[in-house]
Amino acid sequence: MREDAKTWFITGCATGFGRALAMLALERGDRVAVTDRDRAAVAEWEERYPGTALALQLDVTRPDEVAAAADAAFARFGRIDLLVNNAGYGLQAAVEEAGEDQIRRLFEVNLFGMIDVIRAFVPRLRDQGGGHVINFSSVGGRVTAPLLALYAASKFAVEGLTLGLSHELAGFGIKVTAVEPGAFATRFGTSAAMAGQQHPAYASIRQGMEAMIKHLPQGEPETLAAAILELADAPEPPVQFIGGGDAYVMIEAELERQQAEMRKWKALSEAANSLVRERA
Repeated sequence: MREDAKTWFITGCATGFGRALAMLALERGDRVAVTDRDRAAVAEWEERYPGTALALQLDVTRPDEVAAAADAAFARFGRIDLLVNNAGYGLQAAVEEAGEDQIRRLFEVNLFGMIDVIRAFVPRLRDQGGGHVINFSSVGGRVTAPLLALYAASKFAVEGLTLGLSHELAGFGIKVTAVEPGAFATRFGTSAAMAGQQHPAYASIRQGMEAMIKHLPQGEPETLAAAILELADAPEPPVQFIGGGDAYVMIEAELERQQAEMRKWKALSEAANSLVRERA
């Protein structure tokens, strides 16, 4: 193992970014707690990397499994340098179409599960004198679109969580980063939940979104994983990291739109806290 090897705890490692990141970290000699809600899907890592990989079962929506996985990782490795909250999934549905159970499940996995994992690790990261929490958000955490409002809401929440957490933990030497991937060849598109009852009013919007997604160029998860390794090694990593050129273009355009709108309504914004007083 490398003298400067790091120790990782990564959620959702069966496929996509989690799998790619675990692979690159292990290949460079780091130690990794590789987790998934189905341990059998990640058990192979222990055979391929004996001594440096630890396969754990972890459904982030089960607090008992969160606690058990955290205990097992610290018992095995002694410390965790990087906590990567990657577990999550998508939902493509208009707000009025989605079932209540779908909405609650979305937030249970994408937000509340992430919070439970963070709460299980932060006291130990603080006690060990530092660490780095990396939360997977999405370009959808900064930009949204039709049929993605609910998914974006869960990721906008991740952005707010990350920004606030970065201030809370800075004094303890704990860094916090939100990673905002654009389009990559993961299972996101095929595994995203869909509305059980699709409303005909959204048929044309749905067709347009499907056509757009079908022709969207996609990067390879390994390239973003390699970028995250660089973030892990950076002395001062960003709080928000845009993953991919496509995401950068979309987020930059959205920020420009927001600034233009702010300037348009600036006078009324500045007057808002004095309007009632003046009328009185």
